[in-house]
Amino acid sequence: MMKNVTMGAVALCVCAACTVSGNYSVKGTVQGAGDEAQVELTGLNAAGEDSLLTSCKLLNGAFEAEVAKTNDMIYLDLTESKKRVPVFFEAGVNSYVLNADAEGNPTVKGGKLQDLWNAYSTQNAYFQSQKDSVEAIYRQAAKDDDLFAKMHERAIYEDLVKAQESFEDSLLKQNDNIVSAAIVWRRAKELVGKRMLIDKVKLLGQNALQTTPGKAVKLLADNIDRMEKENIAPDFTQNDPEGNPVSLYGIKAKVKVLDFWASWCGPCRAETPNVRRVYEKYKDAGLEIISVSLDTKKENWLQAIEKDQMNWIHTSDLKGWSNAVAKRYGISSVPSILLLDENNRIIARNLRGEALEEAIKKALGK
Repeated sequence: MMKNVTMGAVALCVCAACTVSGNYSVKGTVQGAGDEAQVELTGLNAAGEDSLLTSCKLLNGAFEAEVAKTNDMIYLDLTESKKRVPVFFEAGVNSYVLNADAEGNPTVKGGKLQDLWNAYSTQNAYFQSQKDSVEAIYRQAAKDDDLFAKMHERAIYEDLVKAQESFEDSLLKQNDNIVSAAIVWRRAKELVGKRMLIDKVKLLGQNALQTTPGKAVKLLADNIDRMEKENIAPDFTQNDPEGNPVSLYGIKAKVKVLDFWASWCGPCRAETPNVRRVYEKYKDAGLEIISVSLDTKKENWLQAIEKDQMNWIHTSDLKGWSNAVAKRYGISSVPSILLLDENNRIIARNLRGEALEEAIKKALGK
């Protein structure tokens, strides 16, 4: 339950579950904000799930809110520009101020932790601008079919990437706090795809790992590490479209295809005819498919299943990229396919087309 209370030219938004005294104050201005612009205050739990704490409609471009001191950080989401900035709370600092320019780019002031984040963001923005410039030159060289220039710019780009990672690694090692944890959590999806997440988490100190984002990223890294070391897919239970719980380990089959997809994913839908063909060909030989959807709307999910004739097992919690199974498996892109044997051992990953069928045939002894 949330409420908005108008006070002069600002909106004071207080979570109904919070008390007014002893809270953190978060206020600010957004230049050029439209009539429908809002700021949403979003919390984060140890499982890495976002939860909306409250939202404030901007009045004359300004807002004011209060956040309970049980939070160690929140995100401020500007609904108009779709920009997000973290706010890091610390002892002795009770007031935090957001300023967003005409493009909606947000900056928050308040405490040493916030200063550290701002310094990191500024340096990161510099690296990104340098990489963007190199990419532009590379594209022109490619257009001109200038092989030497392409190789030169690629080398510069790779050096910039290394320098950016080195800068970040140094910051993580030197700052055992929530900012370091949030940096890694913010990049978790990208780092999983690059197989860098476990090494990044190892750079975090014990204080960082005890924070909310620290616990979330450690849980994800541990799950990925366990899968890589033991090569066993972890069990999960998630509901099917009828609301019935489905357990991975409860499904008995010689070979299982664990398929992460979504109705909005073009490459997923393009691969479905091949998956359907393989399923029809080998289901009687012991093949089963479990598709985990990263949809958020049940109607879209069910329509895609019916339209694409996906006549196998489906599960989803309709939380999109926050899908509990996808997060546990460290899924950073779709489609993502894991091939499991009857003991739930991972025997292949991300196969498509003929390669998927060949792996299934081999696993079935065909």
